[in-house]
Amino acid sequence: MKIQQHPRMKDVQVGDDVWSYGLQLQAEVIEVFPAAVCVRLVRVLPTLQGVHLVAAPHLWRADEIENVSVCCHCGSRHEIAPVLDSPFRACATCRSVQPSLVIGATHDHVSS
Repeated sequence: MKIQQHPRMKDVQVGDDVWSYGLQLQAEVIEVFPAAVCVRLVRVLPTLQGVHLVAAPHLWRADEIENVSVCCHCGSRHEIAPVLDSPFRACATCRSVQPSLVIGATHDHVSS
């Protein structure tokens, strides 16, 4: 039986950042599978001596994630920048078509 790759996994690479819709978290991919990614999450645990950081691997399903290391419109990896009010990113070409996507973009407001 052949394992089918999930369509969202075709462009995901080790080192990419992915967004989990269910957890509302972003994490770096450390392993790619046909229908999931393994990410490393760091938790802060309080101890008597202060805090302790613990890194633990987590498996996230392909249908619950979005790759945020590529442009959310065209899939390009070149010259991407954060999109306003979201965890996603857009490339320079897509930002030039719709400049309001960029964080820090000015919006035209009518003052009374």
